[in-house]
Amino acid sequence: MTKSNEDVSIMKTLWGKQGDGRWAINNMRGLTLKPQNGCSSDFFKFESDLELLTQSPRHMNNHQLLTSFGNTDFLMKQSILPVIAWVKGEHRIRCIGTAFVISCSGYIMTACHVLLDPKDRDYGKVVREGNILNFLDDLMMGVFIPVNPAYGIRGFRFLPFERSWYWGEWKSSPLIHEDDKFDILTDIAICKIPRLPDDVAHQPLNLSLNNFKKDEQAYAFGYAEMDDIPVQILDGKPTMGDFEHEIFVSVGEVAQIFPKNHLEMNVPTPGPCFDFKAKIPGKMSGGPILGAQGAAVRGVISRSFSGEKHAYGAMLGPTMHLPLMNNETLHSMMMSGNEGITRVEGQDL
Repeated sequence: MTKSNEDVSIMKTLWGKQGDGRWAINNMRGLTLKPQNGCSSDFFKFESDLELLTQSPRHMNNHQLLTSFGNTDFLMKQSILPVIAWVKGEHRIRCIGTAFVISCSGYIMTACHVLLDPKDRDYGKVVREGNILNFLDDLMMGVFIPVNPAYGIRGFRFLPFERSWYWGEWKSSPLIHEDDKFDILTDIAICKIPRLPDDVAHQPLNLSLNNFKKDEQAYAFGYAEMDDIPVQILDGKPTMGDFEHEIFVSVGEVAQIFPKNHLEMNVPTPGPCFDFKAKIPGKMSGGPILGAQGAAVRGVISRSFSGEKHAYGAMLGPTMHLPLMNNETLHSMMMSGNEGITRVEGQDL
């Protein structure tokens, strides 16, 4: 769906809840992302134009209708979210990475190392039960999602991680002073955030079961170098002012594919992965990597090399079949239709 060497286009679906209570796609259309003035065509912030995702909003209440139009920035930020962590009493909110919506009901995807950041950097209280992390009362971890300006207000909802899943093995250290270490199977994690009020659907990106192909164009999205957010404690309540958070787009070709990296460990990114020639600054970790000319997500941003156009992504396809809960997988949830996960099919999708 690329329009030219300078523009990137992605397929955006519009989801809503039907009268029978099921999630359904009301419409889909391509959104063209044009680089802002002064930006390069392969790493940029995009222009924000008024967009309308449907002209026939059937079965949508007024709140659902407000998900169907807005500027490009708002429509993208419904699906691609900054991951934040705040320890109560601290005067900053940490911005630690990027996540993206994969279901209407509130499942999101990010990088495993983003989810493990509080444990790896030793802030807040985290309790581990198997491969599930529980964040205790002093640590709030989750995402920001924008309120549509059509409501007449500017702001964001904070949606906490209610539950999380990731894959690998915790290994105990023989040294008393060392914490357990985690051997990551794949640098992908799934988190559950609350549903939106008024039967409004979270707006998921399309997921592909197919892997990237060598030389295929990859489009990566994330909140590059997003600053931490200052917090003031007034009358015992945290308050914050306006803050900058802009989605960056990074474009580059896939160089090599490592489908058996969980066994052969050819490269440092854990699990099945690929590398691609794109600039990926910090805080983009966990963001989506789209292929199929912008039609569907094929991977998750894992790691990069500072100052270089060289990065790694974790493959999405193998993760779709890993166990979550009650023997369910993302693939089985997708096929059931109960969670509103976009399924795209076709040899090139």
